[in-house]
Amino acid sequence: MSRTGKPEAIVSAFQELLDKTPPDLAHLRPSSDAWTLTEIVGHLVDSASNNHQRFARLRLGGLENFPGYDAESWVHAQSYDTCDFKALSTLWTSYNTLLLHLAATTPQDVLNNVWTYQGESQTLEFLIADYYSHLFLHTKHYSDRLAEVLSKNNRA
Repeated sequence: MSRTGKPEAIVSAFQELLDKTPPDLAHLRPSSDAWTLTEIVGHLVDSASNNHQRFARLRLGGLENFPGYDAESWVHAQSYDTCDFKALSTLWTSYNTLLLHLAATTPQDVLNNVWTYQGESQTLEFLIADYYSHLFLHTKHYSDRLAEVLSKNNRA
């Protein structure tokens, strides 16, 4: 389904990174314009939440003008960096277990149902693949940020 590998493998790879993350370092901000590890996880919870709605609604038919997602605004508004890292990680894991189930059980005959927003249209099939491509990219992002945080704290 994904252009970057099997969804289960992508979820598993990110889960391994979460398991390797020392909670006491998850809130360290390497620079003023960089997200903390906790904020990256919060963003991925937002992504899971928004895509859950799209996946479920598109199983029922076309979807018009369902809102998009502004990552910076959402991460800031929700103060993710003040969340407990383990709790947020558990939420991410649970959400992605559900999304894997939805992706695996989506009937073929609804994969061409379309979400239209601001003049752009995307099929459910594309959105599912794109979700896992997005997660794959953030796996690299998170891995790099984790290495940076560990290195700055002599835990590499």
